[in-house]
Amino acid sequence: MKYACEKVSQLASEQLERRLSLRERLVMRFHFLMCGACKHYHQNLLKLHEALNIKRKEISKDAVLPEEKRSRIHQSLQELSKHSD
Repeated sequence: MKYACEKVSQLASEQLERRLSLRERLVMRFHFLMCGACKHYHQNLLKLHEALNIKRKEISKDAVLPEEKRSRIHQSLQELSKHSD
């Protein structure tokens, strides 16, 4: 059973990055019928992934570089450009 749990936890992680094949999805669902720990792990993994996506959207929406810092970066890039010519 340990190998099956390892495989299912790997599939659960991969599911966050790609669409699983029908066979992979069936393997997971069948395993969840026998293993409550893996089912619980999968549910928590999905909740965590959703929470991180929400937080990432909040951060990117609020991530604004102050004008002073943008000016300093722009000046630094111009100086570097002059030295590379």
